[in-house]
Amino acid sequence: MTDKINGDIEIPYSLFKSIELGSEKNIPLRYLISHANYSCICKDSFVQVECEYQIRVFEHIERNKNLSSVVKGANDGGHKESIQLVSQKATILNSTIKYSKNHHNHGGENNDAIILTSGSYYYLHTGTPGRYNVKLELSVPYLTVKEAGMDLSIPQCSNNSVYFRVPHVDANIKIFNSFLDTQSLLNWSEKNGKESNNYTVTFVKLANELSLKAQWTINEDFISNKISLKSGDDINNNQIVQPKVVVKPNVIVSQNVLCSIGEGLLLLKYKIDYKIIAGTLSSFNIEIEDNVNIINVDGRAIKRWEVVELDRLESPKHKRVIQIQLDYGFDTNYSIDINGEYSMRDTSGELNIPSMICKGDEISRQRGFLGVEARTNVEISDIGNEVLSVVDVRELPTELCKMANHPILLSYKFLEPHFQLKLRVKRNLDCAVLVSIVEEMSWVTTVSYSGKMIHQMILNIKNTQKQFLKVQIGFAYEVWSCMMDGEPCKPSIIENDGALLIPILKPGVFDQNSPIKIEIVILQEELHQFNKKTHKGKFNFVIPKIDLPLRACFATVYLPQGTIASNFNGVLKQVGCFSSTPPSASQPTSSNAINSLSNRNRSRGFGNRNDSVCDLGEYQTEKMKSASFLSVKKSSYSGGGGNKRRGVVPVFVDIPKTTHSYCFEQILLSGDKDLSFGFDYKSQKQKARR
Repeated sequence: MTDKINGDIEIPYSLFKSIELGSEKNIPLRYLISHANYSCICKDSFVQVECEYQIRVFEHIERNKNLSSVVKGANDGGHKESIQLVSQKATILNSTIKYSKNHHNHGGENNDAIILTSGSYYYLHTGTPGRYNVKLELSVPYLTVKEAGMDLSIPQCSNNSVYFRVPHVDANIKIFNSFLDTQSLLNWSEKNGKESNNYTVTFVKLANELSLKAQWTINEDFISNKISLKSGDDINNNQIVQPKVVVKPNVIVSQNVLCSIGEGLLLLKYKIDYKIIAGTLSSFNIEIEDNVNIINVDGRAIKRWEVVELDRLESPKHKRVIQIQLDYGFDTNYSIDINGEYSMRDTSGELNIPSMICKGDEISRQRGFLGVEARTNVEISDIGNEVLSVVDVRELPTELCKMANHPILLSYKFLEPHFQLKLRVKRNLDCAVLVSIVEEMSWVTTVSYSGKMIHQMILNIKNTQKQFLKVQIGFAYEVWSCMMDGEPCKPSIIENDGALLIPILKPGVFDQNSPIKIEIVILQEELHQFNKKTHKGKFNFVIPKIDLPLRACFATVYLPQGTIASNFNGVLKQVGCFSSTPPSASQPTSSNAINSLSNRNRSRGFGNRNDSVCDLGEYQTEKMKSASFLSVKKSSYSGGGGNKRRGVVPVFVDIPKTTHSYCFEQILLSGDKDLSFGFDYKSQKQKARR
């Protein structure tokens, strides 16, 4: 029950007790590591790590059925805990465990607390609740042979303090997912500032992390013939001292350059690969030209990048350099992707391709490949180059070919980065192309004994941009149905014109190579007057005009049984059979009303394609009971009332047909011209139907 005024909710007491007892079944907190301190000092071939943990093991408190507190003490063996410490990747050199029952007592030894191993971790095993101070002295191996990183799995703790020392001056130390402990660093600097000339230290705080990962780099361009000797305290008199030699870094640079030209803008894509043979790199300098705008620089572990002006713009020594700093150094291959742009100031003219030069004493060689592509209909020609060798497009590296979105027109190879390439760009005028075409059109007309005529226009249209198909009908009509790919669509009418507009753009992204099918069913309001005395007459049909070219047009006329045609004339020629299959009408997807209507039509003797007799007057009466259509008179678009509604989706209508038909065909036509055909006919006298 809910109190609407106070917002209180009343529930049965039994339900409340079940919820309360159920919540107490959660596993209680068994222990807590309140603080962890790590002191890391880099040594030869390993990192010496001293860990200190403040751990509190809680007493187990449970509730029995009478809700009275029960405390399980040490006597009943209910406080055996195994607390995960560090990974076994480290080696424990020494350990100390001190125990106190509470914070008032002084720490002492605890015989039942030991360090055990299980799986890939070290564990603290205890049997008594209280406070524990655990100190570990570890030996942690370096991540690589370069001795520039370490990774140690640590226990979960919300307060981690880390002290890290590297035996290099001005080293760049990065502790992942940490923030600087400024106060501790200031306190240490006041006490040991003068003694820190030969190493670099940092103090950081770690959040609730499960890994202590550190990497560092030496901020020296190169070290040549530097020999580091071990201290005299570590050398035996009978042992020969082996010097440690640090060599100068050696790097080979390979460039893949793609120039994309179009719309007065040169887009530059650079992929620069550094092959590091010796040494470690954590920063890169790349010289660029003045007019190049750098959009993006991408690579692994990039800390920051910026474009720096090395001198004043007026100075002849003015240079622009991209300075890239990494989070840590790399001693293997490294790749940088650079995107830039260069304004041509016009869509046509002469263009100098800018180059990028990697700077640094460690670089021993630079080489690469260059490709030129056209994004638009521009004509590109080479009018001069230096330090470039023309190569076949098939000789370009796969990485460069994947960067291109258009065919590569010019391709080069260079062994020196100071190349020059001058191009002539000429933009030609755009040529008008066909965006829509009617591949096939089928015009079907059925004539009844009473002179009523119903028409169906079926079009297969390929379209990329045209929004509407304009249909100009030269007689008064009523729109019975309008479909696009078997789905109803809403037609519209142009005011003061009377032309019918059919949407031919499908929603969303569609395959432009697949034609869409448009189906229109119209009823001609003017009746054909049969001569009941002579039983002779003439039919002249004019297919409605459309604003699209026609590749092929097919026409079929279904006449009443016993009507014979002769003297065929017009643009469309009479044929015994079509040269190809004309587009056919779609079938309704799902409509119980249409199915039931078709059954009624068959039972009354109309609407069946196999019927030899068709009465359109009866057919129209039945259709008006369920269909919403649009009535249009010549030079008028005003709709009527009743079943005629605007702005609604029409129903599916399948026109009636007879078995007595004549076929007409023509190819390569213009849709905006009159497509006419006609013939004379003679009808036999029909007997009255029962």
